[in-house]
Amino acid sequence: MRAEPVDVTSAKLDTAALRRRARADRDAISPANRASATAAATGHAAAALADLPAGALVGLYAAISSEISADALAAILVERGLALAYPRVVGGARVLAFHRVARTELTPGRFGIPEPDAAAPIADSGELAAIVIPGLLFDRRGHRLGWGRGHYDATLPLAPAARRLGLAFELQLVDELPNHALDCPVHSIATEVALHPGAAPGAARKGSPS
Repeated sequence: MRAEPVDVTSAKLDTAALRRRARADRDAISPANRASATAAATGHAAAALADLPAGALVGLYAAISSEISADALAAILVERGLALAYPRVVGGARVLAFHRVARTELTPGRFGIPEPDAAAPIADSGELAAIVIPGLLFDRRGHRLGWGRGHYDATLPLAPAARRLGLAFELQLVDELPNHALDCPVHSIATEVALHPGAAPGAARKGSPS
């Protein structure tokens, strides 16, 4: 399943336009293609995390709108004996709070995103062995275009040892995205086609903002 690539080099496409185009392309995926692509991407993501030991903590997300679902991946990880944590948006803060909860314990929070209750057990970001991350677009260097609120870019530096894995449909992968000094690239991107390499492990930010 492929779509016409987003032209990220066009001067007519600013970041807001990229977001609109990416969401429209993702929304247009048929239910049948969505189901088969999600299953294949889940397989690649599960393989990318296959070496994590039982008890390791993995940060996941609950999909909204037409995002690719991470629920099947959650079930695989739990069956392997891994622990899960889901993020919560904290009012007035960019850093996400991760809580040790099951997917079934999440309820709609800010922006309508399913998230843990504030009273659920907190997981320190430094405990995370891996973080599975959604996005609107990813590029082949691991850069990601999200909704622009900066939550993951603020949170990922607090989990320096965590493996950063993007989960997306193949049509969300482009050659290059605009990026800036505060971007935190992912190490790989799992799609229905393959597990694509991103940034080298240890890569975080390009430097201090200018």
